[in-house]
Amino acid sequence: MHPLLITALVFAGVTALILPYYCKITYPGKSKKTRAVKLCLSVLFLLTAALSLFTVQTRRPYMYILLLGFAACFIGDYLMGKSDRMRLFVAGSCSFAVGHILYITAFSLAAGQMFPQIGWWNGAEAGLYLVLVCAMLLIVLLKKPPFHKLFIPMFVYYFLIALMVTKAAGLGIRMLQTAPEMVMLPIGALCFLCSDYMLGMLRFKIHPKTVPFKSICTAAYFVAQMLMALSMYTLVRF
Repeated sequence: MHPLLITALVFAGVTALILPYYCKITYPGKSKKTRAVKLCLSVLFLLTAALSLFTVQTRRPYMYILLLGFAACFIGDYLMGKSDRMRLFVAGSCSFAVGHILYITAFSLAAGQMFPQIGWWNGAEAGLYLVLVCAMLLIVLLKKPPFHKLFIPMFVYYFLIALMVTKAAGLGIRMLQTAPEMVMLPIGALCFLCSDYMLGMLRFKIHPKTVPFKSICTAAYFVAQMLMALSMYTLVRF
């Protein structure tokens, strides 16, 4: 096992130890302590992803694009962690949207290089994307979130994350036969989607801000990023 992969697993272990504490202190609101702990968790997944590039001699463009995606999410974390003000929420969401575009691009390039016979889009991915979008629309119809001026931007954002999950699942599932550990990629992407849906419910007050709900939302996000970061150690070698 590569020493840097061992380091990454240690980072994942540290995340697992810190995350319950962060979930506990993050309710009911943000403080200097919560910002510091969140920044620490964000640094861990960013470092985990970055170190994977040093485990291979040949680095392909999609590796750097993926790393930029993690960096964009790190910035989004920082902005949203500063306060609950709407402008910071919007700025953080824009940063996350850039991250999702980078993820989509990287997963598409990787799939095109590894599985050129499949093509950029296929029936299975189209079906999954349709399911995810319909689930989002169902939530909107049932809960009627007060998006107001953010109605179109929020829809665009959720269409993007649904596409990110679709491309991550498509790539990860294709790699399972030779690399079973790549199940981390689709699971991580799906956790990201669930976390964003839950965050939207909290932000637009369509679900009460309870400790269990907010804890699951927070935990799902950092588990998602760490799983996706760990999957890079297989992806860069495939």
